[in-house]
Amino acid sequence: MVLFGEKLVGGEAERMKVNSAILEGLNPKQREAVSFKGAPLLVLAGAGSGKTRVLTSKIAWLVRECAVAPWRILAVTFTNKAAREMKERVETMLGERAKDAQVSTFHSFGLQMLFRNRDALESRGYRRNFVVFDRSECLFLIKKIAKEMGIDPSQADPSWFLDGISRAKTSCDPATLTPVLDGEIAEVFDKYRDSMREQGAFDFDDLITMPLHLMATDSSVLERERARVEWVLVDEYQDVNRPQFSMMKMLAGKSPNIMVVGDPDQSIYGWRGADMSVILGFERHFPGAKVVKLEQNYRSSGVILDAANAVIRNNVNRPDKRLWTDRSGGDLIEVAKLVDERAEARYVADKVEELVSMGYRYSDIAILYRINALSRNFEQEFISRSIPYRVVKGTAFYDRKEVKDVISYLRLAVNHRDGSALARVVNVPPRGIGAKGLSVLSDFLLREPGDSKSVWLKLADGKCPLKGKGALGIKDLACHMLSLLGMGADMGALVPYILDSIGYGLYLEKSYQDQWEERRENVMELTSLNAESDSLEDVLAEISLYTDQEVGGIPEGISLSSLHSAKGLEFPVVFVVGLEEGLFPHSRVIDGSLEEMEEERRLWYVGITRAEERLYVSGVGFRRLFGSVLVNGLSRFLWEIPEACRSMEEVGEEEPQNVRFGFNRRYWGR
Repeated sequence: MVLFGEKLVGGEAERMKVNSAILEGLNPKQREAVSFKGAPLLVLAGAGSGKTRVLTSKIAWLVRECAVAPWRILAVTFTNKAAREMKERVETMLGERAKDAQVSTFHSFGLQMLFRNRDALESRGYRRNFVVFDRSECLFLIKKIAKEMGIDPSQADPSWFLDGISRAKTSCDPATLTPVLDGEIAEVFDKYRDSMREQGAFDFDDLITMPLHLMATDSSVLERERARVEWVLVDEYQDVNRPQFSMMKMLAGKSPNIMVVGDPDQSIYGWRGADMSVILGFERHFPGAKVVKLEQNYRSSGVILDAANAVIRNNVNRPDKRLWTDRSGGDLIEVAKLVDERAEARYVADKVEELVSMGYRYSDIAILYRINALSRNFEQEFISRSIPYRVVKGTAFYDRKEVKDVISYLRLAVNHRDGSALARVVNVPPRGIGAKGLSVLSDFLLREPGDSKSVWLKLADGKCPLKGKGALGIKDLACHMLSLLGMGADMGALVPYILDSIGYGLYLEKSYQDQWEERRENVMELTSLNAESDSLEDVLAEISLYTDQEVGGIPEGISLSSLHSAKGLEFPVVFVVGLEEGLFPHSRVIDGSLEEMEEERRLWYVGITRAEERLYVSGVGFRRLFGSVLVNGLSRFLWEIPEACRSMEEVGEEEPQNVRFGFNRRYWGR
């Protein structure tokens, strides 16, 4: 540093001023992470600890202080929204120069790498001018292949093949790209791969595995790509899968210039491939690494953080980390046990109205739940009170595909002229009715006189405008419509019939391998409807009262969200509902492995740390769900909150109608 009197000379003074501004307002640990040089760096960033600010400040620091060219900095994250936010923040600090920084999602970066290495692709038999197929286009190709192979789609849905191919791709050796598959799916994969290559197409998995393959098999590609990147920064490191980790490690090589930011305590996506061992093994993967813990929380009250720390301490597989805040104290966490799910919805709505009267806005409030099916009662209660709401990163209950499909079956049964319902379910599951056949059938149903029962009887007797396989499909559909009409308004019989006898449950299992259980649960939630009418037509009319109102799009509405979708969000007031054994923790993990239960507890920790000022937790004695009455007791997770952090209330003692047994008090009041 050159001094003249007491002043810095020339551009040095300006540089020091800018660098001071970059670090201004950072706490000591944040400043340490931003200004650290020399070794691989792992930043364990607790919830609400300012990780995005640290990442963006690091980019600005590298450019300003370390003279790293912006285009030689690679920062990757998981969503376009997160990448956009990072880039905007960096632009605020660096101006126009920030536009040259490589800030993107993993898949976007992989695509750009393929663009840069067209020659290497061409030498391996791929087209230079490739295209990227989305899931629907990939499914269309799988369907075509399955048809050519004579595979019955009712026995093996194309989605099942596509999901299996995806898992195999992401677990294979990047040098060979040869997955471990056998049997029918192996043959489908070979034809799928060959057809994709013939069409010059890649799918989304290829955007990670193909760049890895090029770097693993072509030293010149690897050298060029490494030369483009002087620093690698990774956001949400606890969520990376193995191919994403391999890509970043290969790019970094032996360079110490890698910084990752993440929180093992918020690793909640193991079910979709995230590998938490990657962040836990960082010091093994990058010897000599430095670890900086960001433990100061800027979001939540002291009481909420004390509860979160106490909960997550029950996990064994985690680094030692404790959140703290200078916002000591705060309101106690209010825990309520209600009689049943309707009382829970009324309790939450009452609290919402009370909070609004205190000055909170609807948009300050979130309702979080473990399974999406729980949203129905809250949506209906809010609608009845004209309380605005929106479903975050998801679909309102009655707008979910599986729910709309089942309702469409019922609508079609009572109204054969319902063209929308017909188009939705005629081939779900597949019945061999093509576009032309659907058009002919729609015209026939629209013109055919008589009530729906008489029309379905005629079709069931074989009096059909279609021929061949389509005629058999329509006869099958008509027989099912007659069966549905014979069940009246009994949703407890109608819904299971659609799932099991019609085959919609098998369709869900084959089409949505990673989600079918949740989707089936959503469908079964329809059996909990207690309509006042004995007529199915009237039941459907009542449902339309909920589906036709557009409260879900009101910006100022309360946020309804699954706990998984709420990660990354924060609200002044949070309700976590459905805290019962078998719901949260989910029944799937109660008798499962330690790792599964610990991931479930991390999800609970994420829910707690979404709250800034007030946190409400509720569970019920009886819950009508999926056509059954559950009496499970309150969740073990609730009792991990220290008594000093919570107040507990039992609301209402009346037993629900048609239920004649007492509360299970295994957990309550022990």
